[in-house]
Amino acid sequence: MALVSRLNVVYLYVRDVGRSAAFYRDTLGIPVAGDDDWAEATFPDGVRFALHRAHEGIGEIGSGTMRIDFEVADIDEAAERLRAAGVEIGEIELDFWGSALEVVDPDGYRVHLFQPPVEGP
Repeated sequence: MALVSRLNVVYLYVRDVGRSAAFYRDTLGIPVAGDDDWAEATFPDGVRFALHRAHEGIGEIGSGTMRIDFEVADIDEAAERLRAAGVEIGEIELDFWGSALEVVDPDGYRVHLFQPPVEGP
């Protein structure tokens, strides 16, 4: 069984969400909507494109501050499998939006595994 089920979201850290949203919406036709911290659009295949306000700790704005999340069914199982395989991983982030885990690929690229929030009964 494959560990990753689909590409979930690609987001860019930006200096001014409103300015960037206007560019992607008005210039490229991507219907991003949101607020001063976050704006996003969902494509017909379910993949989301988002703009996230830059903040301390992300580094210099540029192509290196793009984040890719690959969706997984169980973040804990994914972390266990990756550790067992000797893959460098970070700590699991838990928040209202779900769970995420940073993974370092063989070339040093940092990508993330993402588990959507578990819905209650």
